[in-house]
Amino acid sequence: MRATTALAAALPILGASARLVGVKVPSTIAPGDTFTAIMINEIYIQSVYDVAVAFGLDIPPGHEGYIGQVLGSTYLGPALSNQRQNLNLTVTMPATVQKGSDQVFYAALYSLYGVSSGPTISTFNVTTCIGDVTSEDYVSSL
Repeated sequence: MRATTALAAALPILGASARLVGVKVPSTIAPGDTFTAIMINEIYIQSVYDVAVAFGLDIPPGHEGYIGQVLGSTYLGPALSNQRQNLNLTVTMPATVQKGSDQVFYAALYSLYGVSSGPTISTFNVTTCIGDVTSEDYVSSL
């Protein structure tokens, strides 16, 4: 009886999908440095096909719905969708960004939701400082 109850409770989790819900970047990033942008994951009730993510940079306060200067993009596709873990992606900060300034870092994610593949674009942003050395501590959009 207990095994049946435990299995019944675990089935929704075992069959669950995942989606990306935010972004983390180093709290300080040096101009010209390559760093890891971490796309934050959560368990979700339906499948999500993440197509691509584009990264951008703007001066605060930034503009909702826009990503400013494009830093790059990454195709995600089926290999990187529904992973149930955070997704680490490589981004390079432009060498021309002024040290000592705060910058809003953006991630714009194009995804297809559910069995009908409903398209969405989700934007996440977080403020980071431009400094001499890229830090190991991260700031999050959540």
